[in-house]
Amino acid sequence: MLTRSSRSVRRLAPGLIASALALSMAVAPSASAAPPIPEAPPMAGSTAQQFGGSAQALGENIGAGMTPDGNLPAVTSGDGEGPGKYVALGDSYAAVGRIAPGAWSDGPVGCVRTDDAYPTVVARELGVGTFVNASCGGAVTDDFWAPDKGVPPQFDALTDDTDLVSMSIGGNDVGFGAVILACSVRTNVAEPLRPAVDQLMPSISEGFDSSTGCADVIDRQAAAALDELDTHMDEVYAEIARRSPNAQVVTTGYLAAIPETDEIIASSPACAPLMAASREERDKVRGFQNSLNDVVRAAAERNGATVVIPDEPGHSMCAPAHTRYVDLLGVETGAAPIHPTSLGHAHVADRVLTALGR
Repeated sequence: MLTRSSRSVRRLAPGLIASALALSMAVAPSASAAPPIPEAPPMAGSTAQQFGGSAQALGENIGAGMTPDGNLPAVTSGDGEGPGKYVALGDSYAAVGRIAPGAWSDGPVGCVRTDDAYPTVVARELGVGTFVNASCGGAVTDDFWAPDKGVPPQFDALTDDTDLVSMSIGGNDVGFGAVILACSVRTNVAEPLRPAVDQLMPSISEGFDSSTGCADVIDRQAAAALDELDTHMDEVYAEIARRSPNAQVVTTGYLAAIPETDEIIASSPACAPLMAASREERDKVRGFQNSLNDVVRAAAERNGATVVIPDEPGHSMCAPAHTRYVDLLGVETGAAPIHPTSLGHAHVADRVLTALGR
């Protein structure tokens, strides 16, 4: 079992949590019948209205977290016209969309689930009977089997009556955060200050060392992790089959964060930090991005899962904000830094639904 772990996304929320506590005195949700699958979060409305929605959801999550069941997966119900039970597993590329006001969803605060993330969109469009969202920002494959900071193992959400499973996992296992830190953050920091940046690495990608530079992080450290992930994914699929033998499994790869050419990077003010890396290093980042999706695809195919690799060009974090599927800083889209936008999640959901014949 892998021991490498990344918890960067679970540290995104402290300021928002404090604001939520100040604005909302919430109580734990009722343990009665499952609430309906949430509607898409509002894209319009006053800032006060939208922030109020997020504050209320965060307050409820904080209150629920103080109860015995507060960190369990979010369970909601649909109209039952689609699959009877759908379980979503994965990391922040399944859990986290627009963290701007109004989008926060039910679940442990540290998981940063949002209602525009693709699993919720898929559940809503399919009209599933029961939707169990076990995805959690910062997750690695180990978190499927073992609890982490009070969040139960994601595999505990699987049962023998599960009809559909979606899964997005692997980015944290192979140090995606480490690659970004070493190749776009560290390269923009003056040499005397780089040790301070390197000290951040254990909280972003445990087991990686950015002090060796961008090329080493990708060529040696991430390459070894990719090999380990490839083997470990077979164990993941075997456990899904054991717990939910009749479920269809749809695995999604990762949206293209880095554009296909340096010309696109150079023409985008949003991607200016990437220009501090050398051309060779930028090519290595592209190669790493492709290698991660290659591992995801190969493991899914040899284990009989349906695989979706939503890496179409033209929508990277260097694209215009209104067409971006991934955002570098999130300022223009409300996304978490280096994470999918609402538009990106909508695209992944559309690809998943198409793969399911919808």
